[in-house]
Amino acid sequence: MTTAFLMMLVANLLIFVHELGHLLAAKWAGMPVTSFSVGFGPALLSLRRGETEYRLALIPLGGFVRIEGMRGTDEERARWPDGFAFQPLSRRLVVIVAGVAANALLALVLYAAVSVTGRWSGPVEARLAIVDASELPPADGWSTVPTELRIVRLDGREIEDWSELAMALVGAEEGFHRLLFEDGTTHQVWVPADETARIRLLESLVPVPPSPTELGVRDGTVAGVREVRRNAELIAESGRLLATGAIGLRQLNGPIEIARVSERTFRVGLGQFLAFVAFLSLNLAIFNFLPIPVLDGGHFAMLLMEGVAGRPLPPRLRRYGDVAGATVVCFFMTFVLLNDLLRLFGL
Repeated sequence: MTTAFLMMLVANLLIFVHELGHLLAAKWAGMPVTSFSVGFGPALLSLRRGETEYRLALIPLGGFVRIEGMRGTDEERARWPDGFAFQPLSRRLVVIVAGVAANALLALVLYAAVSVTGRWSGPVEARLAIVDASELPPADGWSTVPTELRIVRLDGREIEDWSELAMALVGAEEGFHRLLFEDGTTHQVWVPADETARIRLLESLVPVPPSPTELGVRDGTVAGVREVRRNAELIAESGRLLATGAIGLRQLNGPIEIARVSERTFRVGLGQFLAFVAFLSLNLAIFNFLPIPVLDGGHFAMLLMEGVAGRPLPPRLRRYGDVAGATVVCFFMTFVLLNDLLRLFGL
């Protein structure tokens, strides 16, 4: 029950913030917004302000904002002359990107807040406390890696924190690689070719847990900006590794695994939980900005194409794009859910 509750709480928070970004931008642009709903289905509570009805609905599985004039038909122009499709291109671009920006801003605020309150220690240094070599081959070099010394480079790649080291190991070629430590010493370690073996290797390496420290508002905000940048780069690198096959699709997590991780981080502490929510919000922002029709990134790309062409795109092209995009997104969601179920049953 705790896992399900946390999952619904987190999912609704992220979607609410995303749709709120679209709402505020549409109001700023003078576009007609007739509905803003948290949840779907029948309304439990509703409040009308001007032309907009604000609703709390029965089914807590997301939400939506209805901006009129999205299709750009003559009928919509007659009824909603200030509708979305009839606004200047610059304003439409702002409205589309506002949801992504809202999720990125939420991530920054959460990272800054937990840094200021000292509830979160920030990124984990690439400094090993334990190397559990019980399942590792004796000649791979990992069992003799110096502990307590910070790793600053893997071959020619600089390592700033534990996440970067893990990503570098996942994307490294099979063979021996050179670790450089903060005192200038080096050590040769073996990276296996098999993906499962690499995951087992990462699980065997236990980093030194950092000590939380309180920061001032200014330093906490700087830390928040740094974490947004760092995690955005890590997410982008993960996407590159997926595209090149260095990370298999079986490693993708869906809602069940995210719910389980949410519960684990919540039990560790509020700071770790909020940092995880910030990471999810940033993931949602980046995923939503992919140039796939039906996602914000796809709408943004089509608006840019419209700007280049100097006229609206053919309705048929938009329809075909939406169908293709919806198919890709549905396939992806089904695949990650299947991954979760297989993982849940130990397959």
